[in-house]
Amino acid sequence: MTASSEKGQKEKSIRQPIVTVLGHVDHGKTTLLDYLRKTVVAKREAGNITQEIGATDIPISVIFDIASEYLEPIRNQVKIPGLLFIDTPGHLAFSAMREKGGAIADLAILIIDITDGIKPQTEESLNILKKFKTPFVIALTKIDRLWGWRNENKDFSVNFKDQQERTKQDFYERFYRIQGELSNQGFTTELFFEVKDFTKEISIVPCSGITGEGIQNLFAVLIGLSQKFLIDKLQLSDVGKGVILELKKDEKLGCNADVILYDGILKVGDEILVELEKPISIKIRALLEPASLQDIRVEKKFVAVKEIKAAAGIKIIGKNVDAAFAGANFSAYKLEEEKRKLLEELKKEQVSNEIDKSIDGIILRTSNIGGLEALVNLFCNACIRRAKVGAPIKEDLVMLEDAAPKNKVLICFNVDNPFEDLAINKKIKVIQGNVIYKLFEEYEEWVNKLKEEEEADKKQKMKKIVKIKLLPGFVFRKNNPAIVGVEVLAGNLVTEAKLINSEGKVVGSANQIQKEGKHLKALEKEEQAAVSFKGVTIGRQIKEGEILYSFISKDDYRELIKCDETDLELLEEIKGILGYM
Repeated sequence: MTASSEKGQKEKSIRQPIVTVLGHVDHGKTTLLDYLRKTVVAKREAGNITQEIGATDIPISVIFDIASEYLEPIRNQVKIPGLLFIDTPGHLAFSAMREKGGAIADLAILIIDITDGIKPQTEESLNILKKFKTPFVIALTKIDRLWGWRNENKDFSVNFKDQQERTKQDFYERFYRIQGELSNQGFTTELFFEVKDFTKEISIVPCSGITGEGIQNLFAVLIGLSQKFLIDKLQLSDVGKGVILELKKDEKLGCNADVILYDGILKVGDEILVELEKPISIKIRALLEPASLQDIRVEKKFVAVKEIKAAAGIKIIGKNVDAAFAGANFSAYKLEEEKRKLLEELKKEQVSNEIDKSIDGIILRTSNIGGLEALVNLFCNACIRRAKVGAPIKEDLVMLEDAAPKNKVLICFNVDNPFEDLAINKKIKVIQGNVIYKLFEEYEEWVNKLKEEEEADKKQKMKKIVKIKLLPGFVFRKNNPAIVGVEVLAGNLVTEAKLINSEGKVVGSANQIQKEGKHLKALEKEEQAAVSFKGVTIGRQIKEGEILYSFISKDDYRELIKCDETDLELLEEIKGILGYM
């Protein structure tokens, strides 16, 4: 065998890295991806590009063309055949679309708007990247919006030198602020051309999805990371493995599935085992690629292929495909013995990933093993009582009936809740859907709303303190009950408030508050009204012109001093009267 043929075989054994894009909403993810696609289409003669399933396959020949200045010197050293960009929500790519032991994505691009900085979804993305230890590069987008920015060259490192000093200053002020925020998150970052150690420093590539500046720099960094850190991981195995991205029904094609093949090879006639509550087998009758350079989601014509190598997006047609679920992993097999082993592995994996504890917590339900693992990881900060594959059972709702309010939650990913009326009757919050990160967002919104309601309720129930004066000349009745005009000097007077005099002696309680013929529940500072007191006589227990205060216990004091809305000066005055230490 010649050296060139040996080299060819090695290249065939290496698949392209899968790249996903994460970032805060409106930070330029879609614009950047759209620019990448336009760039690729423009170079189609050089690379015969195909774009599939919300995935863009960019051959290495096109990448060499785009970033030739950086990559030409190492052309003979580059082993990867290209890059596959997955156009799907970042959370979904990392949480629902997963291979055994980690995220499908080999690399990631974290989008940060230079004019906006770090935002909540940026922090979530950083946590995901840290959790899965995914190599990534930061695309600092929208540099074209900086004051006076001029786009004379697509290479950022060249173009930046020609900017006005004021523009450079504006850039560096924003860059250093973002760099500092990333440092607070535990990440050491540098501009891509200043990185000295890629194992310790993360590259920041300033770019624009509008002008295309920095795109070649971004490709150069991605290829460099792939070559340096991923070659061993990119070796193709003999078994086709993938994940179902979306199920569709077409008048011409019938039921079909868009999938990402992340390892091995798939051929027409292969059988795949889909990891569901009850695993199903699908015999592949057809593998389809888009006929044009359009995204598969809008393309109407397809080309049938006999086989496809990872990593790739492809449409599958086959028996039982309609019984599958989005987010389910699959593996190809040839013999019944291989199928049996796969089923045994799935059963063990399901048992090992399931949770069933005798604690107060939420319950998670999903259609497949991959979804189960994803849910458990996504809800790791919540208290989980049970997490299982399959639709909810009646016992789940019985368990949740007596749970604490924040744990009275049933999460259903890709499964329906057959006990909707029972859940309503038991006041159980049910969150269900087929987009995993949206389930989590809805759960977070619900928890935050619950906290706000609890806080509002706590403030409502918090003991009110008051300082009032019995107005001279406004005694309307001396006893049974005593009725006298009062003015609130500080705090709030509420009905049933127990009152003390300046010596700390309890003198009675405010029974009713009446003003202009209306009964009130409370009286605020500087307001006046007639108040009735039970069990007291004007001139004995209380006197005209006297100052009265709320009675509070030591426990009341400890709670009130922590409340932001408490009149601390009045609280300390009452504490002194009661002699509390």
